Amino acid sequence: VEATSVTPFSARAIDRGLAGITVALARLGCDRLTAPKQAIAISQERQNIQFVVDTISQRAAHHNIELSKEEAEAERLHLRTAVIDLLDDWEFLAAEKQGKLQYQQEVGDAPPLLYDCLDPELFKQSFRAQKFKAQRSLRDVEKSVNLWIERPDGKDFGGES
Repeated sequence: VEATSVTPFSARAIDRGLAGITVALARLGCDRLTAPKQAIAISQERQNIQFVVDTISQRAAHHNIELSKEEAEAERLHLRTAVIDLLDDWEFLAAEKQGKLQYQQEVGDAPPLLYDCLDPELFKQSFRAQKFKAQRSLRDVEKSVNLWIERPDGKDFGGES
């Protein structure tokens, strides 16, 4: 059983995947943003990554053929706004870090842009920085929980406790 919804563009999928997808598209689509420590170059490359906003928002508009034109347009605009907001926050964080920002804690002492969803350091960051959570796997994004099964009559099932 997958912990993450596989429904594209559901609220939970957007919450868990939008930052990672936004950063990945920008990094892969703009050579200057590719290197590990080049997350800092967002300000100089912002005009060159408009395709990220367009790609994600267009995909959102076309993912569900059951949507009316108005609903599809609303979804496209919602995602467009969310991606622009992420890029604005990325640019703000790059300015705030004064020349040091990398995609993940990889090289040297530059702070990371992206954090694992359950990284305790994420929760110590600013509200803007907390938006940049990205899982490494779609399988392990939730904390494990215990499940105890009880019969309505209170009798034991006879299995392990």
